[in-house]
Amino acid sequence: MTNVRRTVSRFIGGTQCVLGVVASVFAFIIYASPSTREAIAITSEGEVYLYMFLSLIFGVFSILSGLLLIRGEK
Repeated sequence: MTNVRRTVSRFIGGTQCVLGVVASVFAFIIYASPSTREAIAITSEGEVYLYMFLSLIFGVFSILSGLLLIRGEK
């Protein structure tokens, strides 16, 4: 039972880390690419920073949570 729990915990943690990296990369793409801003329909500069902030916060917390799941169970 412990081995299954550890395997599931590592899988979920790895998935969370990947999602966090994707969210962080998305935040950079929003900042760097005007065509992406147009595709998402971001009209003002303030919205750019809002989307970046939210994506980065989500990314950081996802990465930290995933690392805790991967490293936490022994």
